[in-house]
Amino acid sequence: MSITLSIPPAIVQEVREWAEEHGTSLNQYIRECLEAKCAEIHDARKRLAQDFLEYCKSLPPVKTPPGWKFNRERDGHREIKLSFSSTTTR
Repeated sequence: MSITLSIPPAIVQEVREWAEEHGTSLNQYIRECLEAKCAEIHDARKRLAQDFLEYCKSLPPVKTPPGWKFNRERDGHREIKLSFSSTTTR
């Protein structure tokens, strides 16, 4: 896929020179930078998901009254309000 980017000429020239000194092209260098950034974002999302799962596992179990059973007619259409409180800060 081809895209067009708007990059100041001075930056293009500087990166092009660096890429040439390191045996690569400007195109390849930009591609590698984008791939690295995408991998970084993917890893960050995985860490956030893992942190969320760990947080959920740390919560106390939900206690329901003895003998209580879910009833779709009774329980399925009411508005549910959730409140979250956390003792940890990030």
